[in-house]
Amino acid sequence: MENYPFGSGRPDPASFPKRELAEAAMRILPEMGNELALYPGALGYQPMRQVMADRLLRREGIAPSVEEIALTNGSMQPVTLMAQMFIDQPGDGVVMEEFCYSGTIGAYNKEGAELVSIPVDEHGMRMDALSDELKKRAAKGKLPKFIYVLATFQNPTGAIMPLERRKELLQIAAQYELPVVEDHCYADTVYEDDYYVPSLYTLPSEVPVVHIESLSKILGPGVRLGCFFTKQPLLGKILQIRRDGGTSSLAAAIVYEYFREHLWSHVNHINAIVKEKRDLMFEMLGQCPDAFEWFSRPKGGLFIWVKLPDATDVIECEQIAESRGIDYATGKAFHVHHDDVPYLRLAFGYASLAQIREGIPKLAECVMAAQK
Repeated sequence: MENYPFGSGRPDPASFPKRELAEAAMRILPEMGNELALYPGALGYQPMRQVMADRLLRREGIAPSVEEIALTNGSMQPVTLMAQMFIDQPGDGVVMEEFCYSGTIGAYNKEGAELVSIPVDEHGMRMDALSDELKKRAAKGKLPKFIYVLATFQNPTGAIMPLERRKELLQIAAQYELPVVEDHCYADTVYEDDYYVPSLYTLPSEVPVVHIESLSKILGPGVRLGCFFTKQPLLGKILQIRRDGGTSSLAAAIVYEYFREHLWSHVNHINAIVKEKRDLMFEMLGQCPDAFEWFSRPKGGLFIWVKLPDATDVIECEQIAESRGIDYATGKAFHVHHDDVPYLRLAFGYASLAQIREGIPKLAECVMAAQK
């Protein structure tokens, strides 16, 4: 029984605008005519694409044309499409952070890619390590096919890559002619005023940058809406391998009707709710220094990355926690090569304040009981 749901990156369930979306559906559906009798096409419902463009414009000061934006079923669809686009044969490499989103690791493993892990620090992927790795591979004639990176609120660490490091990443990518895939799905989950760094997509680049966004973290993963954008001709090539018939016009139209006037008020509302939970989890973790040696303090996203004592039996810890109804994500799930590292990831968006207040001390007891 899951009494303390710290495992999955989901928003606060009470923040889901059920009534507002129902009212939006009542307004928009009578106006859609025959649109729902047609396939949505490779790009998807145009008004929703415009919302996505306006979203980026307000956040970044620059936005793609709506003809460069493709709606998708969440962000995992474009993440997977990138492997299908760039991986020619099993064993082709993909550059990733050493600790990375477990869904991406699984998707790229299934596509037969070799995962090329690059160490991370408090500022994300290390550029010295990236440069050294690509230099070695170039000498062997085995360059990877693309670079996948979570530069903003990195999952699982919560790191934000500084501007100069982002520029260096694009310079290194250009040196080896590698496209860059920027997973930006946590961009609107922001709890501090001083976090902002321009996305890779908005910076000058000599190589293609594919930018991926999602509504799962600010609305709900069950809605299954996201998007990606990049310049032609790459956009057209990616769309040619898409096989799903397009993204639901029904879902896109309802969300559009709500977001066209309420996007930012909704974002501010949900972020205020989740910030309170994040701050409480910081507080509770800080009260258990023997169990939690270190934890990240992300300015956005939905996760805290926690370092356990080296003597922790991470398998036993997970088993004890599970028996007590505590769900969390193991560090192993986010290590590119699935090493049993003494870390865990705690999600703070979905759990209630009471569950956080009660659950973190209970988790600390599990950690201490699992010392070798």
